Amino acid sequence: MGILQLILLLVSSSVLFAAALSGNTEDEKHKLSSFLVVLFQLASVGLFSSANFFMFFIFWDIGVLAMFFMINTLGSANRKSASINFLIYELFASAMLLLAILLIYFYTPVNSFDLYYIAAHVALIPHDIQLAVFGLLFLAFMINMPLFPVHFWLPDAHTEASTQGSMLLSGVLTKYGGYGMLLLFTIFPISAEFSKPVAILAAFSAFYAVFVLMRQTDIKRIIAYSTIVEMGIIMFGISAANNLGIYGSAYGMLAHGLTVALMFLAVGVIKHVFGERDIKVLKGTVINAKSTTYVFLIGTLAMIGFPFSAGFIADILIFLGAIQAFGVYGIIPLGAIVLFGAYLYYVINRSMLSARQASSTVAPVLSRQKLGYALLVALIFIFGALPFLILNLVKL
Repeated sequence: MGILQLILLLVSSSVLFAAALSGNTEDEKHKLSSFLVVLFQLASVGLFSSANFFMFFIFWDIGVLAMFFMINTLGSANRKSASINFLIYELFASAMLLLAILLIYFYTPVNSFDLYYIAAHVALIPHDIQLAVFGLLFLAFMINMPLFPVHFWLPDAHTEASTQGSMLLSGVLTKYGGYGMLLLFTIFPISAEFSKPVAILAAFSAFYAVFVLMRQTDIKRIIAYSTIVEMGIIMFGISAANNLGIYGSAYGMLAHGLTVALMFLAVGVIKHVFGERDIKVLKGTVINAKSTTYVFLIGTLAMIGFPFSAGFIADILIFLGAIQAFGVYGIIPLGAIVLFGAYLYYVINRSMLSARQASSTVAPVLSRQKLGYALLVALIFIFGALPFLILNLVKL
């Protein structure tokens, strides 16, 4: 678990730093946004470094509450309803998580919340209780990631959240659920019994999200649905329940966190510069916002696993693990990535790369936003070109 925690601490710290540095594109409520970012950072570091299941739960709830206030107080016009919807789903997930933790505590030989003790003695928990714990934890983590059919809170939360909120929501908060799934499939051997159904659900979730995002015209909403695509791919790797799948999925969370934060930052800057996010209206952003347009293009390539990006390494590991576990069926979710990449190219070509007409600007791209771009792009390619920095610590 130590390497998994290191990977997730890396992504959370990187995304949180980038969001604090350049994510407040709306330039509003600096003190409140800074406080909420620090609180969310505390929760994320605590959760990803915790060796105690009860503390995991406490930090989970602190992170959820920080994100709720981030959406509720810093978001756009319909932020109230989006934040309430988000909170309802997350409170349900939190209740399932707490119930599962209590069942584990009372049914281990020596009542304990210690993750290492639980991992060593999980076989002594009665089989029916293990089934109940698996179901509760899977549902809780599935809501947070999210996967179909419990994903409905995510698109509205992203649409209404501030740029900073969206960067942290998809870049870090969804990794709470992903990390939980990693723990579930590494600590509880009973999870292996459900590998194939979970893989089918994950693949379906990825394809479903692709077909839904193809109907969107708001770029921010498109990137929001891309999170469901990517988390479906990551869940597919976790369900393989082998070293390649598990560590590939953890690396996938690193790659996705950095890339989706970059994409949401670019979308926030597009809104800041042009006052619009709709691909039917945006034209020729490359003329007046070259850096932002090229960054969005780089983010697109990184998200579909372009060579030398972190996503490329993650996809290789995930699909090798999936093929090892499921045979030729392990490559099926690649189709979702191809479709997603094709649609994003259509979006870029239609709304950004036109040289014949350009949307008028209402504000300039700020230097701190360009600094945020540089940081995230550098990390995406550092972890893509030098994966051994992390993977040498793992026996694949």
